Amino acid sequence: MAKELVKQLWEQAQIGKPDTSLNKKIARITPMKDGDAVTHHEILCECGTRYLSKTVMLALGMGAFQPRKLEVPGLAEREGRNVHYVVKPLDHYNGKDVLVIGGGDSAADWTLALAHAGERASPRARSTALIHRGTKFTAHEASVDQIRKETKADVRLTHELQKLEDEGGRLRCTLVNNVTKETSPLTVDEIIVCAGYLAKLDFVKESGLAMAGNSIQVNERMETNIPGIYAVGDVATHGGKLKLIATGVGEAAIAANFAKTRIDPSAKAFPGHSTSKFEKKE
Repeated sequence: MAKELVKQLWEQAQIGKPDTSLNKKIARITPMKDGDAVTHHEILCECGTRYLSKTVMLALGMGAFQPRKLEVPGLAEREGRNVHYVVKPLDHYNGKDVLVIGGGDSAADWTLALAHAGERASPRARSTALIHRGTKFTAHEASVDQIRKETKADVRLTHELQKLEDEGGRLRCTLVNNVTKETSPLTVDEIIVCAGYLAKLDFVKESGLAMAGNSIQVNERMETNIPGIYAVGDVATHGGKLKLIATGVGEAAIAANFAKTRIDPSAKAFPGHSTSKFEKKE
């Protein structure tokens, strides 16, 4: 699981005793030059704290993005109560009727988590409905097949949420088929919206980094157009980009090793395996 991988990577990182600074947002990154050569970077935080570093690795992931909000009457005022753009702990949905909106991997994964019994005696949610405005899901085919074959989820394509009303503390949804224009009611306890994300990359764009859409353009060394600044993970793009956890971890390793060669030109890009350097000796 991703959570376990993050925990293990964090534990491994502590071997190097890094300095950590949490709960700070970057306002600006400024390359500092000696003549025409970039020697280091000044990182200014919104709180006023400044850092100086010869290299910077931007691993912004989804933290640089905000959920795409739906403009549906009655939805905004219920956000955070029983309308969620960020999923709560799964126990929150036990025994409830849940509507999931979206057609991508996140929507499919949450539908499976709620509607598939797995090792449980019964599904977590009492009922689960999944609607998508398009004619085809963009989620992985295997996930969609599993939903259709192994769960009782109510799956509807070409459907959107038209409006939302209270019904005795519950949510009375009006769904509309955007092809036939027919409407149908659906009453649920909770709504999970997986409508994608909007990039919030103001400080990145203002830093002069080359962009490809809302992604930072990098080369095979994860280098940006500004010497000493690297980008990895979801925020970075290159010719062979795949937005997977495995490739994101690999990109971070590539960036770290080539950043070392920038700091110390005599260093090798491949320094050896961490297990051979940090293994505990009896």
